[in-house]
Amino acid sequence: MRTFRTAAGELPLGQKTYLMGILNVTPDSFSDGGRFNSVSAALRHAEEMASQGADLIDVGAVSTRPFASPVSEEEEWARLSSVLPALLRQTALPVSVDTTSVSVARRCLDLGVAVINDVSGVFRPQMGELIKEYRAGWVLMHGGTALTGAEAAADYPGGVVAHVQAFFDDMVRQAAESGLQKEQLCLDPGFGFAKDVEQNVELLRGLSSLDPHGAALMAALSRKRFIGAISGDPDASDRLGGTLAANVAAVLAGADLIRTHEIALHRRAIDAAAKLKSRKS
Repeated sequence: MRTFRTAAGELPLGQKTYLMGILNVTPDSFSDGGRFNSVSAALRHAEEMASQGADLIDVGAVSTRPFASPVSEEEEWARLSSVLPALLRQTALPVSVDTTSVSVARRCLDLGVAVINDVSGVFRPQMGELIKEYRAGWVLMHGGTALTGAEAAADYPGGVVAHVQAFFDDMVRQAAESGLQKEQLCLDPGFGFAKDVEQNVELLRGLSSLDPHGAALMAALSRKRFIGAISGDPDASDRLGGTLAANVAAVLAGADLIRTHEIALHRRAIDAAAKLKSRKS
């Protein structure tokens, strides 16, 4: 049986699609910056997402939107450390932290965080050693901030799907060489990172052809700019319809985890999509 192994336990894969609820404790995230960067607001939102059917909570303290202002590791930790201890006491759900900093990741894992959501776009041995030491889960994303830090297109000879597959192949290989188990990995094709509208659409259409080599597969599509371009919704907060459509497509294509802002409607839509996928004609 395939599983995603985290520091808080294993998530069996193939039986359900897991929802990772986004909790941004930033003043400048692209769609909800400033809404949850007080401790009380963050805890209320996490509790609400848990009650609506979230399976994990993903906390981010640094915006990855294009042209976001740099944040020091100490500032990132200051934002996280004000929320994480109370959140970890409050929720029974596995908590993930969205960070590219090895030192910040260590501090988070020391507190009891279960997963590091790493959007750097590269395999870093130091982070790998940390994941192995804490027996945590590790999300590895294609095309991340180490490449461009923006949603600009990159050149993908042979097509973006083939390029993402090569990235997956390389991540699994390097993880194995570092002594990590594939069960600790969750591979993210990186929608919205170093890809233009057409490349994102091509990637979503080709998602079912990607082979994560037994690792978990995550789609993080929520409110992305290319969805707004397709749906005609320039305001990120108006992209729920397009986000639901894209995430249902991702579930039908085999995604194991969906990272999203809105939990209640996604729980209903994703569960219905899973039943449609498994229903025999």
